[in-house]
Amino acid sequence: MKITYTGRQVDLTPAQSEKLTAQFDKIGKVLDNGRGEAEAHVVLSHERHLNNVEITVPYHHHELIGQGSDADLFTAIHAAVEKLEKQALRLREKWRDGKRSPRKETDALTSPAVANSPSEASQSDQGEKGKARTD
Repeated sequence: MKITYTGRQVDLTPAQSEKLTAQFDKIGKVLDNGRGEAEAHVVLSHERHLNNVEITVPYHHHELIGQGSDADLFTAIHAAVEKLEKQALRLREKWRDGKRSPRKETDALTSPAVANSPSEASQSDQGEKGKARTD
């Protein structure tokens, strides 16, 4: 997974970026099936006593966005990554389970009610009248 960091008044040390890369590996396995095609854009910003993190990942024409904010930078990043991971798992499950299912038995039970409709009743009456005439 390719990760791009943008820091607005915030910079990450190499040790911090390595820890974050390890966290993104799990999301990368979910999104790109080990091919390394997924990209993530991380925006870090600082306002007064609050650190804001926004992570954006394009996936199958969808934008997965995880946002987190906390006084501690790493806590905010972890919160954003967790939200992004939940979205990725939910979306992947949708793609995987998006199969059609067979008709339910309740549909089969409603078809006899249609067979007893007035038009068929009138046809059966005509059939009985036709028998009466032939006798």
